[in-house]
Amino acid sequence: MAAPGLAGLPRRSGKKPIIAAVNGICMGGGFEMVANCDLVIACSSAVFSLPEARRGIAPVAGSLPRLTRTLGLQRTTDLVLTGRAVSAKTLYEWGLVSRLVDSATDVARAAVQVAQDMCQNSPDALIVGRRGIRLSWEASNVEEAVSTLAEQWYPRLVDSPNFAEGIQAFVEKRPPIWVNSKL
Repeated sequence: MAAPGLAGLPRRSGKKPIIAAVNGICMGGGFEMVANCDLVIACSSAVFSLPEARRGIAPVAGSLPRLTRTLGLQRTTDLVLTGRAVSAKTLYEWGLVSRLVDSATDVARAAVQVAQDMCQNSPDALIVGRRGIRLSWEASNVEEAVSTLAEQWYPRLVDSPNFAEGIQAFVEKRPPIWVNSKL
């Protein structure tokens, strides 16, 4: 990726969703990478921490604003300024972890299953849906996000062959046959 640091995740604006599959210890840069992903699947025994303040540094790879929006001001402040570790279960309850699984072997399997479930849907709808979600998460105001999605992205979706195919498949009561996205 062209964007520097953490595999480019902090500034990633691509089309494909990124699913984090977390097992074990997820601290510092690893936790920052997770905070920048679209979905997080974690083993219930996983442990998360942003210990940077304990070493005289700060997490500056996109996680602070994103965690604040996801977890809230006080929870993010607690994690960042204390450097304490929290469980995957806690982050599930706080809304960062999307799904909890019981064992380490289930983490990758669950992540692949989520990706397979997504692949059953229109690639164009996935792109526009993800764009709208990211806009609402990162834009300075809701109206700006809604306007951008409605004016710039939804018309492109409506003009795509997959839009027509989805409706036609519904009418004909058959599974849709998607084509590669042109968006």
